Amino acid sequence: MKIQKPPRLSRAFGRSSPGALCEPFSVTTTFPGNRCTLLVVVGDIDLATVATFVECAEMALARGGALVVDLGGTTFCSGAGLRALHRVQHRADELAVPVAWVVRTPAVRRLLRGTGVAGFSCYRDRADALAAAG
Repeated sequence: MKIQKPPRLSRAFGRSSPGALCEPFSVTTTFPGNRCTLLVVVGDIDLATVATFVECAEMALARGGALVVDLGGTTFCSGAGLRALHRVQHRADELAVPVAWVVRTPAVRRLLRGTGVAGFSCYRDRADALAAAG
């Protein structure tokens, strides 16, 4: 399943000039293992896209089994996006579902490190995250 939003104008402060075209946002869900779900997020996680991300993550958590969230294609994460990441991790903790986060971009890594990555199991490589998730 793939959910994709069309390109939009970026209005994020300090991100780019108004009117700059952003990469389309998408969340792709695959099932690489019997009890594992992989979410691949591409584009900015911000107020315009956070509902789509949370909806896909909650469906994956409801399925049960481990969850791997690949943020390798995420170039920007706003405050709303950060709250969504914490919400998904908190919900996974409540359901006792292991979550492995793939974080490759320096911007997202700095964001998670700066806010305290307590509770987040972060990996730089999708293969390592999938192996850890089972």
